[in-house]
Amino acid sequence: MIPAWFVFALVASFLSAMGNYAHQRLGGTNTASAVWMKLIAVTVALPMVIINGLPTEPMFYVLTLAASAIWCVNDLVYFSAVKNHGAALLSRLWPMGTILGFFAWLAIKPALLDTYLADMPRFIGIMLALFFCVGCAVMLQKCAFSKAAFKAVWHVILIGVVGILLVKSAVDYAPPEKSVFGYLGLEAAIMLFFYGTYFTLRRRQAFGEVFSRAALRTGAIVAAFLVAAGVSRMYAFDAVDHPAYVTAVCMLDVVWLMVFGRLAGWKDDSNKWAGMGIVAAAVALAFLKI
Repeated sequence: MIPAWFVFALVASFLSAMGNYAHQRLGGTNTASAVWMKLIAVTVALPMVIINGLPTEPMFYVLTLAASAIWCVNDLVYFSAVKNHGAALLSRLWPMGTILGFFAWLAIKPALLDTYLADMPRFIGIMLALFFCVGCAVMLQKCAFSKAAFKAVWHVILIGVVGILLVKSAVDYAPPEKSVFGYLGLEAAIMLFFYGTYFTLRRRQAFGEVFSRAALRTGAIVAAFLVAAGVSRMYAFDAVDHPAYVTAVCMLDVVWLMVFGRLAGWKDDSNKWAGMGIVAAAVALAFLKI
């Protein structure tokens, strides 16, 4: 039987690719898509929270607040790094965080490592699949590797790893019907407050960008896909014992985008073999975890 976390992560990768494809196709702005994603997330989460209630474990809120703060900082650091070093380089370096996160989670959950070591051949297979997936993701993007740039953006990778570990830790403190939408709604509300404060103090014109007619149409469509992807990803995190597996399978969004781009007739010079390698590694992870 295919593991539930794999199905949820696969669906998340597809929906994420659809959201990014719509963003590129419709010509939306990053600001509008980001804010509308949070507005829709709150709208979707609120009725589920009213029906199922919120988690009662205090650590859920501590970890969710910490994760939300991490993602707010990550946005600022990430876009600054894109401006200084280019998106292509970051897209190549970002998957490396999966390996760091893999070992970091085992340090946080040493009992899980003991479980893995009890079946050494399977554990070695899982590690090889993860490394292969990350290697293919790195090769997929054609850009020159710069040691100096890596030194400048390593903290972007680290912040992302910490954020994912906090998300997984938070959802582990409550049942899925409360943790998934509780986290989704609370994180979105915190980030909306952050965006609103930032726009008021530094970018008042951003309010016009977000609530214009064009932004409403494009941002809402893109956000709907990305929020759905976020819900599916949260269920995947809740169902899996290690968050790195979900992160690895979600790398398939790049492969989906390659398919969408080909169907749309867009020029694509990416490494097709590397894309197929990600698919192979994701399937291998699923079978190794059965």
